[in-house]
Amino acid sequence: MKLNISPWTLDGFSLGGVETALHVPELRLALDVGRGRQGLVRCDHLALTHTHMDHAGGLPYLLALRALYGMTAPTIYVPAQMASAMKAMLDGWAALQRYPFPSPIVPTEPRARLPIGRGVWLDPFRTYHPVPSNGYTLLRERKRLREAFVGLAGPVLADLRKRGEAIEETLLEPVLSFTSDTLVEVLEKQPHILESQTLVLECTFLDARKSLEDARAGGHIHLSELMERAEVLRAMRGRLVLSHFSQIYAAREIEALLEPLRQKTGLDIVALSTVAPDERQSLGE
Repeated sequence: MKLNISPWTLDGFSLGGVETALHVPELRLALDVGRGRQGLVRCDHLALTHTHMDHAGGLPYLLALRALYGMTAPTIYVPAQMASAMKAMLDGWAALQRYPFPSPIVPTEPRARLPIGRGVWLDPFRTYHPVPSNGYTLLRERKRLREAFVGLAGPVLADLRKRGEAIEETLLEPVLSFTSDTLVEVLEKQPHILESQTLVLECTFLDARKSLEDARAGGHIHLSELMERAEVLRAMRGRLVLSHFSQIYAAREIEALLEPLRQKTGLDIVALSTVAPDERQSLGE
């Protein structure tokens, strides 16, 4: 599924327990890597929310592919508590493959911004799952006219600029927030994510086929919890993308099951595809 997240695009898919991977091609950025599909091989930045297999299992394969193609090693971002275990895992694969995986591993801490391009930042935030986990907000620098100069004519502004007047200020604009797997409390504990142009939020279970108690025991969100937080969601400034739907739901069911939340919140709610990009054509999508 490709979405416009101006000035970039987002391609992603997620099927609960099987595979989750998002991709911002213009930034060569992957947010989780799933099973390491070849479409992610060009990503220089691999930001892992947590180390469960369906989100991080494809990492060694992507590193091996890049080595095979003579590409430089990507940078791997992982929650700080799991950085040493990640290194041990890659060292184990290096021993099995008989060549090294030299990729740098960057431990991520909440709200410690990471530059990934000119004027572009990853801002990690804490999420709530059985293993250490972080979400990421993608920020970009944007200039705007200082309030004192709003409304002045173009020639006047040009003259002020020539005289060295600082007529603009730099803002960090939240373009995308991605929670990956988490409890619903992320909405209350990390309210800044509601300010993003696009929020990709997990919602694994959608009806009574899975109880709220069981959903929470696995560290996941149940749709009933979002219905209870309709007022919180209405404060969003942009689009809500729900993801990580359980395999118990057929793709054709998901849109209808989400409709009550659309009606209650008035939001533009998108269901992230459960089918990987390289499988869509064979499935007739």
